[in-house]
Amino acid sequence: MIGSVCLSIAANAQTADVSPVHWAYSSYFGTGWYELRDNRDVFVLRMAPRWALREAELAEDGQRTLGINFRLSITTGLDNFTVADIPSAVAPDNLASVSITPGVNITIPINERWTLGPYAAVGWGTLLSESESAWSYWAGIKSRYTFSNGDLDWALVNAVGYVGYAPSEGRSEDFWPLMSGLEFDYPMGDYQLGEEQLFLSWHGMYTSFENDLDLEFGNGLADPISDQWEFGLSLRKEQSPIKIGWFRFDRLGLAYRFSSSGDLKGVSVVLQSIFDR
Repeated sequence: MIGSVCLSIAANAQTADVSPVHWAYSSYFGTGWYELRDNRDVFVLRMAPRWALREAELAEDGQRTLGINFRLSITTGLDNFTVADIPSAVAPDNLASVSITPGVNITIPINERWTLGPYAAVGWGTLLSESESAWSYWAGIKSRYTFSNGDLDWALVNAVGYVGYAPSEGRSEDFWPLMSGLEFDYPMGDYQLGEEQLFLSWHGMYTSFENDLDLEFGNGLADPISDQWEFGLSLRKEQSPIKIGWFRFDRLGLAYRFSSSGDLKGVSVVLQSIFDR
């Protein structure tokens, strides 16, 4: 089992009972520290353990075996969160929302360089202080094409998806994220971890939200966010995952996210390849 812990801080420029992006999206957007103008803070903790039913393989004769992974995202939101007072903010009576979203990821090796990755997830969550609940869901397909130039390995990663939620009250919403990115791996000389070669990994990617995300501010106006940029840096071991206590991570690092409009910015924790998210 590989576990991943994702951390989010979001800012909300509205009144205390309204969120900038619907809370049901937190399982999908649950990684990082975000700032949306001068909002109040919201803290989201997402744990997403996954189980590999079968590893993907491509035999020399061209026979392929599909990889199948199951993932269970458990997301908890803390309301009225302040970085300056973390001990008092992380309290049971400050819990705002909880959601559980099981999903499946399939890995299809087309050839030695090209891999496809269909995925789908559907889950349910609720606001703890209110009666509102919502179903959230997403699906899509990813593509990774790898290259090599000496010690530098790099890959072109693209994805198209569909994300939505259906609340118990109000109308359903959805959007289509289209992503394109590059990620690179380079060995760090004699540096090792657990007798394995360490690699420096970095990536850059751009995501277009074909249906703009409307962020409603305190004045009642909607401020649409149409895209997101992300640049990240991380470390990984050559073969095995990085272990911290009970958890295992494919890699460990940080990434900076921002929108072209400047209304969204933040820092996220990098725990896996952008292809495996």
